[in-house]
Amino acid sequence: MESYIVKEGLDVLIPKYFKGKKEFMEEAFRTILRSNPGLKVNVAIDLYIKEKLSLAKAAELAGVTTIEFKDILIERGIKRVIEGEKIEDIDQKIEEVFG
Repeated sequence: MESYIVKEGLDVLIPKYFKGKKEFMEEAFRTILRSNPGLKVNVAIDLYIKEKLSLAKAAELAGVTTIEFKDILIERGIKRVIEGEKIEDIDQKIEEVFG
């Protein structure tokens, strides 16, 4: 599609049906993800890898359970981000408790 047609179409759509470009872009994003489940999973994985989403939120975005999302990560060879205390902090707490 010609880029000028897209621009003119947006100039008609946005003020008539949306509050602004941001609302239009959010709706376009949701529509794209709804129509392409594979893309939805890929976006969820990328956001998870970049630590923008937790495992649970990424699974929710992908439309799968947390367990299913873990399996998808394993299938794709992606290591999970494990949240927890640093080893040094744990060692220090052990030292404080046990001397």
